[in-house]
Amino acid sequence: MQIIKQVKPEVGMSVSYSIGSDSYHQIIMRITRNGKTIETLNADDVLGGLSYENWLATPQSIRLAHINNVLQKTLAFIEEEYERPNPQLRHIFTLCSDGHYRSKGTRSGFLYLNSTHQYFDPSF
Repeated sequence: MQIIKQVKPEVGMSVSYSIGSDSYHQIIMRITRNGKTIETLNADDVLGGLSYENWLATPQSIRLAHINNVLQKTLAFIEEEYERPNPQLRHIFTLCSDGHYRSKGTRSGFLYLNSTHQYFDPSF
C-alpha cells in the first residue's frame, strides 16, 4: 500500500493554477477559514525579480513581512482603481468537496500546491 502525503498550504508557498491548457505560477498570500480559502497573487509581482530559489532561501520571517507588504499595496491599489477585485491581481480559491482548490465560485481549473509551473498555450 502506498502512503500519499497531503501537502498543507502555507503562506509564501508557490502554487500553480491550471485552467484549460494554461497554468499560472502564483504565491499564497493569505489562508483563511481553517485552510478552506486561499488567496494568491502572481508570483512575478510577489518575487519582484528574485528567483524562486532565492525566495526559498530567504528566512520565513522576511518572506512573511514582504508578503504582507505586497498584499497591503495590492489591496489598496484594487480599492483605488477598481470597483471589484481584478482577477489578474489576486485570485481566491476554495477547497471543494472533491479535495481540490478551485477558483472561488466555479468548478473549473485546479490549484496545485508546491508547484512553480507556468505555461500559456500559444494557439489562442
